[in-house]
Amino acid sequence: MDTSKNLNDLSENLYILLLSLNRHIFNPHTLTKKFNVPHSHIKVLFYLIHHGPTSISKMAKELCISKPNMTPVIDKLVEDGLVTRDYDPNDRRVILIQSTDKALDFLKEGKEYIKEDIREKLSTLDNNDINIISNSLDDLLSIINKF
Repeated sequence: MDTSKNLNDLSENLYILLLSLNRHIFNPHTLTKKFNVPHSHIKVLFYLIHHGPTSISKMAKELCISKPNMTPVIDKLVEDGLVTRDYDPNDRRVILIQSTDKALDFLKEGKEYIKEDIREKLSTLDNNDINIISNSLDDLLSIINKF
């Protein structure tokens, strides 16, 4: 079979999978509803947890949030004790935003809530379906980790 067609079919199927996961398994807005925290705040926290201390401008660019909109988000996260502002030790003109232990705890609690929600949804499946999903995910994750 043609590699180009395979890649097109694969990208289409992965796109459909993402939409289906969002619709049936996990909606990212679940956390915003449960914890009454705006989606933009959660995006910033996830970003910081995965990338470490970052300047506001870099984070704004990578998250596609304008710098003027980023400032009140950071202000609120600082006020809530979820992030800190510190000068970059290599360049005092740059202020780095860093997540706190409280942010880590918040995201852990959110992760547990989401996992429980997913478990409840999966519990309606029979054992054969659960095994198929489990084996397929193992294979898929193994391949994705090669990127």
